[in-house]
Amino acid sequence: MSELAGKRALVTGASSGIGAAVARELAARGASLVLTARREQLLAEVAEACRATGAAVETIVADLGTADGAARLWAAASARPVDICINNAGFGYFRAFRDADVRRDAELLQLNVTSLVEISRRFVEARGDDAGRAYLVNVASIGAYQSVPNFAVYAASKAFVRNFTEALHDELRGSPISATCICPGGTRTEFHGAAGAGNYGWLANKTMMTAEAVAKITIRAMEKGKRTVIPGVMNKLSCWSVRLVPRRFASWMAGRVLGKPRREALPTRTSAAS
Repeated sequence: MSELAGKRALVTGASSGIGAAVARELAARGASLVLTARREQLLAEVAEACRATGAAVETIVADLGTADGAARLWAAASARPVDICINNAGFGYFRAFRDADVRRDAELLQLNVTSLVEISRRFVEARGDDAGRAYLVNVASIGAYQSVPNFAVYAASKAFVRNFTEALHDELRGSPISATCICPGGTRTEFHGAAGAGNYGWLANKTMMTAEAVAKITIRAMEKGKRTVIPGVMNKLSCWSVRLVPRRFASWMAGRVLGKPRREALPTRTSAAS
């Protein structure tokens, strides 16, 4: 029997991609779920798949890209204690900074940073030292390890998530709560198309992982109370190697691997995170 059996898990950005895969993985391990995303129909389909495993599932349609989204979500989700909090929701655009709408940047930072911090705070504050084992997982990206041309704001937001979560992990050491940062690389989800990307170099395409593989690694890392985990050998190698070269060279290499934005592929808002 999994140690997660009977625990209640909140998963944001659960309508597709890594969030949906994490939800299915938690359901298979016996957790009950509170799933949230903007897209109601897709969220309902993920919830139904999780219920098919015998899991109890609640859904909350919410937009964490708005200023009051996190507060509204937490009010709805915390009627009963939340034992596991997976902050997965996020979006990005693969486009030169000067070509993007400033309102998109504000929404990206609200979703990827501000709402994540607010939900993390509410979760940590709601857990007392006598409330039992609890887990916080924040999903960042390997983009957190360097600057990434054409993903400038997205990668910077993920650097914040990584630093914030690592500091929180250290603060919480010795308490019943663990904080884990997951930094996936390229993952086969709708994120790339929605970001207006996908015209990547061969290396980026070769090292793509499935959402299911990332989800399994995420839950194992969470259970072990890991600080930071980078799924995939090549992703680990790339994040390690940037320490050995000048930051300008690392940024140039990121641009080479990802290629150029496709002018005809305009980014759209998505709740799929990576």
